[in-house]
Amino acid sequence: MSRTLPDRPPAADELRQLADNPLALELRDDLEVFVPQLPSPAFVTLARKLRHEQRLELLLPHATAEQLTSVADLDSWEGDRLIIPKARAWLAEIARCYQLAERSEGELARLIGEMDSELWTLALMHATTVIELDPNDNMSRHNALDGLAELRPYETPDGLYVLGAPDDEFGRVGLALIDAIYRDDLGCGGAIVAAIKWSLAAELEEQLLQWRRGRLADLGFPEWEAAMTLFRPLAIEAALAAESAKRPPGVPIGRASEAGLRRVSRTLGHDLLQRAMAALDDSEHGERSREFLLVANELIVAQRLEPGDESHQERSVLQASATIGLALERLLAAAQPDDVDAFLADRIRAVGLRSLFRVGYDALALLRKTALALHRKGGVSASEVGSLLDRPWGPALRSLSAWLPELALTSTKGTRPIKSRADVVRATSLLAAAGALASLCFHADAFAVDPLWISRVDEPERLTLGDLIRTALVHESLPGSAGSLAPLTPTDVAWAREHLLERGRLQPAIAQRFHERCQAIGAAQAGEALAEVLLPRLEVELSAVEYVDGTPDLTRLGGLMTVQQVSVWLQTSHGGATPDEHMN
Repeated sequence: MSRTLPDRPPAADELRQLADNPLALELRDDLEVFVPQLPSPAFVTLARKLRHEQRLELLLPHATAEQLTSVADLDSWEGDRLIIPKARAWLAEIARCYQLAERSEGELARLIGEMDSELWTLALMHATTVIELDPNDNMSRHNALDGLAELRPYETPDGLYVLGAPDDEFGRVGLALIDAIYRDDLGCGGAIVAAIKWSLAAELEEQLLQWRRGRLADLGFPEWEAAMTLFRPLAIEAALAAESAKRPPGVPIGRASEAGLRRVSRTLGHDLLQRAMAALDDSEHGERSREFLLVANELIVAQRLEPGDESHQERSVLQASATIGLALERLLAAAQPDDVDAFLADRIRAVGLRSLFRVGYDALALLRKTALALHRKGGVSASEVGSLLDRPWGPALRSLSAWLPELALTSTKGTRPIKSRADVVRATSLLAAAGALASLCFHADAFAVDPLWISRVDEPERLTLGDLIRTALVHESLPGSAGSLAPLTPTDVAWAREHLLERGRLQPAIAQRFHERCQAIGAAQAGEALAEVLLPRLEVELSAVEYVDGTPDLTRLGGLMTVQQVSVWLQTSHGGATPDEHMN
């Protein structure tokens, strides 16, 4: 069907309004010419929302093969694997909407030819059994149906095949889709069924993956290896020395850029980046906005996120904005120009936003290197990175050891991008405190805890270094205590509650001993931050000890290592003695 295309693609305002209210398509009488002009990412966004509203008939019958392929590219893959149920569901919706729109016979077949027909084959191949009938054998049909007795059968209209699929929603959708193709074009239906019978799924998926990668590259999503070059630090001196008159080559726009520009304009959250972009002329602003979007797309690929996920798209924009903003702040601190806006705009012209991202990443890479060194050699990780560290240092180490380091949020389990030099300072102090916590636990001049205790507890993933330090503080306070740390018995806990608390507060001597150990390892400054977290927990746990028949209930005690937590080790190492006897 020929279509008269509009003079211009939909404006950003139109796309934004449709994203907010996709049912506004009902009010248009030009869907045949409007829908084909939608950029692929915007089309996929609308398709998802209309699927939720169960109104895909407003969109899919008017779409181009390229747009419909983009739905599969951005919503039916996870990593390098096609998610068959998702792909089959989308293809079934396409066929259903074509029928509702009363499209002419052969149009669905034409669409399959313009799309990747291998996608239709692979989506229909799974859980579909194909038996080819022998035209010279009158019993072949009967035998085929007998062989498919446990499946839902389907006899093709051309009389060449009998198909079987599980009698569940997945199987029924597949057979209904094959029937829709046959009803549209007998030859196309036969070709699809023959391909289902004779094709190899692995080969089809590999072909589709290669084609998808090419299309994603056209949309601004490069190969992973190319995207990872974004994480090559660029020294600040290089960005300062670049000649302003030497502009980098023009940035390829890509088909996704026009749709993404509205996200860029809404989410350039960093003040310095906003000011610098505002100082550019209109043509430069448009070019750099497209470059910014490509950086955001590279971040999606480099972090192995799904390109079609809107939350990932929004997140990558925030990450790009924060890291480039950090670079601009570093440049300002180094150059201290009189005209800030002019200087920033000049640096953007000189090196481009992608290189500025690498300048910001130069500071982040050092944080990541430090975090990984602590993870590998600091004795702070068991089940995962930083799992032995108390909050906030454990989550901080995990988030800072990622390829793109971020700051862990204290109120939730999430993270946020590092967007300023102040954030870098905070991240550095968190890493320093994490390192001090490890030294305080294991160093011979501090509490000298034997790391073997970590492997002796029943659930190492629930243990923290803070638990070991608090246990050591209690253990060394016990009458007649000598030697290394040991798990606390009910008697130890009862004694500690009675003698280490004074009117519900820890005795000052406990804090004094703690700070003396910090000073002994040169961590007096970090010791203040550590004490604010570790010591109040000891006070709370001792104050809240519950008793059963006059004995502390160790099952309800946290923040300390007790014999309850090393029960398996005690049983295998010491036999069946009572908890108090184990430690005596």
